[in-house]
Amino acid sequence: MATADSRRVLSGLCGMLGFALFGQGCVAQQTALPQAAASRSAPLVTVAQAPEGGAEEAGAEAYYRFMRSLLAEQKGDYQAAIQWQKDALQYDPASVPMRNHLAALYVKRGDFRNAIKAAEEVLALDPKSLHAHLLLATVYQGLRNLPAAERHFRGAIELSPARIDTYLQLASLFVEAKRTQEAIAIYLQALEIDPASLVARYNLGRLYLEDGQHEQASRLFQETLDRDSDFEPALVALGISFEAQGKFDEAKRVYRQALEGDPRNRELRERLAQLYMKQKDLDAALGEYRRLLDQEPSNSSVKLRIALVHYEKKAYREAVDTFHDILRQEPANHEVRYYLGLTLEDQKRHDEALEELARIPAGSPRHPDALFQRGYILSQKERYSEAIELLSEAEGLRPKEGNIPYLLGLIHFQQKSYAEAIVQLERATRLEPNNVGYLYQLGSAFERSRQMDKAEAIFRRLLVIDPKHADAYNYLGYMFADEGINLDESIALVKKALDLEPDNGAFVDSLGWAYYKKGMVDEALVELNRAAELSKKEDPTIFEHLGDVYFKKGMVREAIRDWERSLALDSANEAIQRKVRSARDLLSREGG
Repeated sequence: MATADSRRVLSGLCGMLGFALFGQGCVAQQTALPQAAASRSAPLVTVAQAPEGGAEEAGAEAYYRFMRSLLAEQKGDYQAAIQWQKDALQYDPASVPMRNHLAALYVKRGDFRNAIKAAEEVLALDPKSLHAHLLLATVYQGLRNLPAAERHFRGAIELSPARIDTYLQLASLFVEAKRTQEAIAIYLQALEIDPASLVARYNLGRLYLEDGQHEQASRLFQETLDRDSDFEPALVALGISFEAQGKFDEAKRVYRQALEGDPRNRELRERLAQLYMKQKDLDAALGEYRRLLDQEPSNSSVKLRIALVHYEKKAYREAVDTFHDILRQEPANHEVRYYLGLTLEDQKRHDEALEELARIPAGSPRHPDALFQRGYILSQKERYSEAIELLSEAEGLRPKEGNIPYLLGLIHFQQKSYAEAIVQLERATRLEPNNVGYLYQLGSAFERSRQMDKAEAIFRRLLVIDPKHADAYNYLGYMFADEGINLDESIALVKKALDLEPDNGAFVDSLGWAYYKKGMVDEALVELNRAAELSKKEDPTIFEHLGDVYFKKGMVREAIRDWERSLALDSANEAIQRKVRSARDLLSREGG
């Protein structure tokens, strides 16, 4: 049985050597045959190569055995072919062509050690044997001995500097070794020798594309197409290079042009559809995917793309119908069932979403995601203990994902279990230290648990990472104001938040509250009234603050009015209830 190495080397010989092995080998596509193997009907070893004069009999014996070797090779009996060729060499041991044939037979049999030995013996007799250098280079490349392969490819180039195929093979070796710049240099040499080589020009373009030199790549692909407009890989690559440059309209033009000539080309149509998706032209993308489905009506991967386009368009009913259609074909398709669960969740069909997600079994790659999503849905339904159980299971499966402890932290936060929230949020921030969302919630949890120094440190750390995080400026500024500390900095921080979001009513409320705490009552009143006007919906905190300011100014009736407006929105607030009672008592004592 052929080993992986033998298959790789044989494939390399067929795809890379570029010459026929004595009429039975394979020829590299789009390459020319060297003179040594230009004709299948003319074997390299002939009677003329046998010893002359008195050695005629030896020559005849060698030729006879060589022909028997060829016949055995044609039948696929490589062991017999090798033995006949070795017998032939007993009569003509100096024959370089027959020794090359022996080396090639060893390769076909998968005996690379003897193939290398036979080819090295050829080079000992004839250091200028192009055939032996190329065979050794290809065998060594297949065996991943890249330095030896390079040495023999370079030896072949020295012997035949105009042979374009050897440059292409050496460049492919450098590509395999991740030596991109050297591969580029070899392709450029190849194009100097043969400017008409489409393979060299196209492959060089691909290297430029992978190396981020997108304009150079586009130029080479276009030059390839100018020489051969039917060279489809170059057309596809040209479109990709335009995409990489952000030239989406040009990329679309190229893909559409290619599809005119080959309307059933799936790869091209998929790329065009993906480009429409990238540009958020969802209707055009849907059209392309439907054309693909017309070609392959039962293709579930195309149906999935159609369903996902419907999802992006928020056409949830159509998305759900398509997901169900796929699941009728493939009930064990857990990827599709997961997306179905997400779509049902977005439709607020939470119980159905939970049911579908629960059908994704343990062992499926989507099982941890399904656990997480079920935990999230249950947390929205305030079924916290069930949510925590599922999320803890998900965390055990994916301990390095920060979003799981983050969601656990939020659930504890919602339950006002701030100590447990801090444990989970700290775990999330250890996994993703620069995630400002995680840091913001951790700072909030420290503030709610009255650990103000730690809260301050977290918010300052956040603002170093993201100096334009308006909510963090506001939170820290409001926290200082509420505590009655660092009031000048408090005002400055809230103003930074307002520089980023000038019409944010909550931020304006923070500024008014900071002014109030600093004793700037009139300025506070202006800002708090502006906050009430800017807020999209009535906010009990703003009305409470207005009441406090009016009370500070001695305007007791106005204070009672705004406190009662706050209570209308938050009737359980006992602190405001006490303020209203105290204010009414004051009015009663004053006879008002």
